[in-house]
Amino acid sequence: MSYHSDEAAAPVPARLGRYELLGQLAIGGMAEIHLARLAGEAGFEKIVVVKRLLPELVASKAFVAMFLDEGRLVAKIDHPNVCEVFELGREGAEYFIVMPYLDGVPATDFIARPRDPDRTAQLRVAAGIVVQACAGLHHAHELAGPDGPLGLVHRDVSPSNVFVTTAGVVKVLDFGVAKVRGAAETEAGTIKGKTQYMAPEQVLGEPLDRRCDVFALGIVLYELCTHQRLFKRASDYLAARAILEEPIPRADAVDPAVPAPLADAISRALARDRDARFADARELARAIEAAGGVAGADEIARALASWHDDELSAQRTRRARVLGTELATIPTGPPQQRARWPIAAVLAGVVAVAGAGIAWLAWPTKDVIVAPPADAAAIARSVVVAPPDAAPMPPPPPDAAVAHPVAVVHDHGRKPVGTGWLAIDSTPFATIFVDGKQLGITPLPHAALPAGRHTIRAVLHDGRVQDLRVDIAAGQTHAPIVLDRW
Repeated sequence: MSYHSDEAAAPVPARLGRYELLGQLAIGGMAEIHLARLAGEAGFEKIVVVKRLLPELVASKAFVAMFLDEGRLVAKIDHPNVCEVFELGREGAEYFIVMPYLDGVPATDFIARPRDPDRTAQLRVAAGIVVQACAGLHHAHELAGPDGPLGLVHRDVSPSNVFVTTAGVVKVLDFGVAKVRGAAETEAGTIKGKTQYMAPEQVLGEPLDRRCDVFALGIVLYELCTHQRLFKRASDYLAARAILEEPIPRADAVDPAVPAPLADAISRALARDRDARFADARELARAIEAAGGVAGADEIARALASWHDDELSAQRTRRARVLGTELATIPTGPPQQRARWPIAAVLAGVVAVAGAGIAWLAWPTKDVIVAPPADAAAIARSVVVAPPDAAPMPPPPPDAAVAHPVAVVHDHGRKPVGTGWLAIDSTPFATIFVDGKQLGITPLPHAALPAGRHTIRAVLHDGRVQDLRVDIAAGQTHAPIVLDRW
């Protein structure tokens, strides 16, 4: 899961160790995310992301252990294609992890972008993104300790955890559910990760090795190339059945523009028999490169700036609002073409990065996600519910008021008075507005709404619209709504 909060609470100056907390960006079931500044001598300063364990969980040895395990594990991974950890710290009773901020978008945005008439550029970028992700994961898989290889497996590779920066560098995020050989599970019988990006052996609860991450990378590459979700189904159960039983289509059968050698590489990565897959992520990368047409970092950066300029500009503007600073127009584009903007402008990707880092924290507690305004990329996911990844938001309909986002509450076990739930999905992706305010991108499996009658509007990327009215009963979930007739 990734947490995305675009209208965070007003900043409350505070300190945590060496870091000045500038404003809260998101809160999850076990940690909260802050934008922070590290100040030094002679005007030195660095903007970072601080993830702090929630105060009410500090007394729990199990939660503290999980939090610290994540920090220690990721701190050992030193690779340009993995989001690093700067510091794992403690201040009194407070535990925190410090990470860099990133400017960019998750791979979900590239998947949700419609196919261009000339597919060459999109396919090159898709291949380039996954080749870099392969490099980061292979490095993590090879990680060794004093007693030999750790046998690390990510277990949650998905488009929302593959982040593309404006420099064209891909970062693999969220090793929070990663597991090393011999480590005990945190919960007996729990399968961690997003169901529709699991390998068959992961769905079955079998012992895992790096090849389960290869399978997940195959899904990501398939979706980047075809712009269709491979195992998206109406429920986790149906997604699991599809992974285990349904025919897996070749990418070039879905989109003839995909070159056959690239489709061959995807199909081998998606082999249900793990022995028939690539042995590791490096082998998959070599097969993609051998297929030809792999974009480098500069080409990916230019594509990101061209295709997602609106999202990047809007995200930076909202980051400035988090810090209470008005912001002039911020130029976008490849790094060599961009001027340096004020620190207060901060972070298109910080919530995506920091949020993805706490994806594993959504356990039986209250997860609050604030749906972003209309021009943002939706990154509100839930590991417990494990819905598919989101798509970028289309422009809102002219009569939709989106100045104030709608709170989406995943409340595991505690139902607010006067609140009910809406489950809505659509094929293809749609942006959902409730009473003129944006709720998020489908699928929305458990969106909290005040009890009463509401007007729902679903908007496709090409502008097509469906309107309906629903009655939400307090304490109850409305019958699931599926929109597929456009």
